Amino acid sequence: MSKTFWSVARLHLRNVRVAYIVTGICVGIMLVQIIVGVILLHFGIEMNGPDNQSISVAWYLWLLLLLAAIVMPQGNFPRILNLGAKRADYFWGTIQSYVVLSGAASLVGILCNYLVDHPVSKWGQIGSYWTAPDVFGWAAHGPVVAFFQQWAFLLLFAVFVHTLVAAQDKWYGWVADVVLIAIISVFTPIAPLRHAEAWFFNAILFQPNAFLQILACLVLTCAIYALTRPIFARRAV
Repeated sequence: MSKTFWSVARLHLRNVRVAYIVTGICVGIMLVQIIVGVILLHFGIEMNGPDNQSISVAWYLWLLLLLAAIVMPQGNFPRILNLGAKRADYFWGTIQSYVVLSGAASLVGILCNYLVDHPVSKWGQIGSYWTAPDVFGWAAHGPVVAFFQQWAFLLLFAVFVHTLVAAQDKWYGWVADVVLIAIISVFTPIAPLRHAEAWFFNAILFQPNAFLQILACLVLTCAIYALTRPIFARRAV
């Protein structure tokens, strides 16, 4: 059975080319910009000054999860079932693909942060970069723990988008959209609700205890992903 799940995961990973292409283009453009800045500085031409602050290339890797989570529940579902897979195979195989993609994005992102962003920022000649581990406090625990913290959050992020996209052709999907908009617009201006909103984001992003942050993300991932089972159980192929 696990072989069948992994077969579905591999089909997903092979059929999200648009996610790979768009992410690759964005990351490539940012890397070229850094290389050009270094080359120009070598010749005495300053493109970005020491005070310039930019976002890290690694942030663009999050696009991979966003785009994959849009493609998988829409285009890949009928394709995979038409190849003979069962709905249960799709359910378990899909989460495996997200585990792999979020792990890959987190690993490449951490490597980029420590091998590119930090050295360039310390050099200081072409500015500095905001990295996810630094912004969210994950860097305080070292690169290995930061990898797992970022992996857990990206997995939650991908599953949330996947579930929301999967529900869009049903009435409860539109209700979910309205509720999300209402939460953002209503919770923010009202102090007690704003504190509740802040508590939630602290739990999944800014939690100083790495174990609790990872645990919160994984628990929410399981709870949200469980909602997709009845959605796909009733979806026509």
